[in-house]
Parts: sequence; structure tokens; C-alpha cells
Amino acid sequence: MDKKSVFRINLVKRRKELGLTQEQLASRMNVSPQAVSKWENSSYPDGELLPQLAKELNTSLDSLFGVKITDSQRDIEQLVDDELRTTPPEKRSEKFMRIMYSSLCACNPNTDTVGRLRESYEHETYAGLKTDRELALSRISEDLRYFCFLEIPENGVNSYFGDTTNMIRLFNTLADDDAISIISYLGASVRNKMFSVAMISEKLEIPSAKVQHIIDRLDRFGLVWRVSADINDLPVILYGYTHQIPLTLILVLAKTITNYLKYMDPNVEEWSQGAFRRENGEQDEVVPQVPWWSEGEL
Repeated sequence: MDKKSVFRINLVKRRKELGLTQEQLASRMNVSPQAVSKWENSSYPDGELLPQLAKELNTSLDSLFGVKITDSQRDIEQLVDDELRTTPPEKRSEKFMRIMYSSLCACNPNTDTVGRLRESYEHETYAGLKTDRELALSRISEDLRYFCFLEIPENGVNSYFGDTTNMIRLFNTLADDDAISIISYLGASVRNKMFSVAMISEKLEIPSAKVQHIIDRLDRFGLVWRVSADINDLPVILYGYTHQIPLTLILVLAKTITNYLKYMDPNVEEWSQGAFRRENGEQDEVVPQVPWWSEGEL
């Protein structure tokens, strides 16, 4: 196949992947629809238009012209670094989500289609990845998007837990509606703002003794920090919220767990034993499968 044919095929394919008509691409390129039609059928764009064409199609000239890049020439980390550094801060989170979503979709052995995050979803939709080596879950609805990835160690995630006493204490704390209210209130504060128990009690209409009990538990977990102050010649302890990332993720994932994850796009399941392992190292028995039809069997 000659180079012109490769270019035309890749141009049409990429335009359709993005859901663009010839007229829409022409408008982005500030050319006529007839010009785009010629590019896809008989001629190349002018040389000065090629970089803009690659930009509008969010691809590379190498891809359009079918130039194969070997692994030794491809620096994925550098490509991602360049892409995110050149993206405006207000658009960086969307770009990050698109990269992560495409990465998750690429783990699906049943398709060779590039995964592209849609602009909107009719239902609350998730993307999931479950293999013997990694777990990933992404909420991809536009009102709240996240991506969580876990690389599974060889001896399983349970080997990390050890003493689970503090885990139980944390979940017991979070099981209280008032604790969630206090965390949400503190979490909405600006950095380094301090609160007294009396102020929290008044704002949230929770008895001060209950607030103090919850704050003390959060303090032991390192979720709040304390300073002492003298106010009107009286000693007062003030608390600041640490805005801990893990706690925010725990609460968001807890909401996810309590939702019914009905819509998955995609749901890649290539696993045999999951993320947990037997403590003694023994392998669990594989569930026997029904053998396929023998040749000639009726």
C-alpha cells in the first residue's frame, strides 16, 4: 500500500473515531469541506497545515502517515509528561482521566479499539479492571470522576493489613452520622483554618461532648491536628483538618460500594484468584470447568 493510501485511510479512521464530519473538521482547520474530501480521496494537505491537522485530530503525524515506532524509540513516560505539562491546569484533570481510562481499556484482551472517554453518560457508569496482577475502578460519569489503581503484590493485599485494630476503630468512627458531618464540615474549610469544639458544636447542632469524642478519635488517627490558644485568658484547644487524601477516597469509595454498580464500561475480568492470598502460601483449588464437546459428539 502506498503512503498516500495509508495517510487517507488513517485520516478517515481517526476523524470517525472522534465522531467528526468532514464539515466539522474543515471548520476546525478553517478550510472548505471540499478540501477535507480531497485529503481523504486524492491529495495531501499543504505542508503548513499538517501540524494543525494532527493537533485537531489529537494524534501524531507519525500515526497519520503510518510510521511505526519501535518500543526502544517510544518513551511513554516522556509523552505523558509532555502532554500533562502542556495542558492548562483547568483542563488537566480531564486529560488525566482520559489517559487513565484509555490505559484501563487497553488491558481488555477482547478489543483492539482505543478507549475514549465519552462526554456524557446516561447512567452512573464505572469502568473496572480485575486481573491477578492489578485492580482498577473508575467512575466516569461527568458529575464526579475518579480513578483508583492497585498493583497486587505477589503475596496478596491481605499481607499488608497486619494488626487490624485501628482499621476497625476507623470504621467504627465512620459508622456515626455525626462523624461524617464533622468530617464534611472540616473538609470544606480552607487550608490551615482552625476550629474549636464549641464552634463545631454550634454550627452542626451536635452536643459538644459528642463533638469532642469524635474529634479525639480523629486526632488519634492523625486526621486533625491541634494547637493551644488563650482566648479571653482561657486555654482553648483548636483543631485543624489535615485534608487527608486516603480518607476522602475511603468516603467516596464507600458511597460507590453502597451503590449498585450496574453499568460498567468496560468491565475487564481476567483473574483467577483475586487480590487476597492464603496466609500459608497455599493455592486455592481451581474450579473445574465442563470440558468442551468432543469431536463428533451428539
